[in-house]
Amino acid sequence: MLRRFWELPILFIAVILLVFGLNTQAFAGGEAQNYHFTWRLSQVMPVGGPTDLNAKAFAKDVKEATSGRVDIKVYSGNVLGDWVDIYSYVMQGNVDMALQPIAPTYDPRLNIAYYVPYMFTDTQEAKDGYKIGGWIYKLVSPMLKAENIKLISFYPSGWAGMTATKIPPGWQDMKPNGMKIRVMPLKACQLTWKALGYIPTTIPYSEAYSAISKGIVQGESGGPPHQGYQFRDVQKVWIQYNDFMEPYALFINLKDWNKLSKHDQEAIVNAARKMDQKRWVELQQSAQEFLKKMKDYGMTIIIPSEKQLQKFAKKVRTVVWPEMDKMVGKTVMDDVRKHAGPLNLLGK
Repeated sequence: MLRRFWELPILFIAVILLVFGLNTQAFAGGEAQNYHFTWRLSQVMPVGGPTDLNAKAFAKDVKEATSGRVDIKVYSGNVLGDWVDIYSYVMQGNVDMALQPIAPTYDPRLNIAYYVPYMFTDTQEAKDGYKIGGWIYKLVSPMLKAENIKLISFYPSGWAGMTATKIPPGWQDMKPNGMKIRVMPLKACQLTWKALGYIPTTIPYSEAYSAISKGIVQGESGGPPHQGYQFRDVQKVWIQYNDFMEPYALFINLKDWNKLSKHDQEAIVNAARKMDQKRWVELQQSAQEFLKKMKDYGMTIIIPSEKQLQKFAKKVRTVVWPEMDKMVGKTVMDDVRKHAGPLNLLGK
């Protein structure tokens, strides 16, 4: 009887410890089991394109890694709104996530997060800057946090260029050619394309095709070859200016992010890293694929020489970067100058 008397408390304590241990494991894996979120992710490129496919693969990885607790629905091709508007929607929580450019609408310093012309001279430099924990990532993250947004990662879209209805006269020498081209609603873009000889016209990307069709502009800029291919029915020329390595950002409303357990946050970061690394690997192949598609469709493809790219970069850095000192602050631009690659490597 005495033995049984002591056995009961011991057994009770063992059960309590076992239950507590299991609960601790469940908690560590997430408070996880106490929620289910279905979130909308907006991305700008068309259905079936590389960004659409990568975004959907990312969403699938997240759903699997979180056991279905985080279910991300991808909306491609600007169906939820133009990317500048979407940025505001994510700030406000009206759209949960986005894979697109970061808009400097409320903080001009955020130009650094998307468009600084001829900042990089090769793909590796861009990769080092944009990777999770890279110098641009560290610079931009607190800026986004102040706007109620969590930066998850940067996704490389590709080296950019422009399309046009005809070969721009004097393009090699950056002479004024009288050609109006659509540019993004960013002052740095306007200054860059003016320096390159064009008449920049600010038009939302979602309206660019219509503007070209109606003759409002004769060309468009702002993205890599897979973007140029979308305009194949209204454009005749592609010029690979390499004015920037277009970085999309994967970001989420900060309040939504803070609702997640550590486990599920890590799952999203890991899925994003996988998506980004895949894109870096396929970057060159993707560019060549869409250049060939444009050529096969009848478009003229112009790849500037190393020397020509150096001329473009030298002029743009001389003309535009001092103006960006005023937009983003000299401290930020000095960080760019510190990391910017030498011109003699440009275009590799």
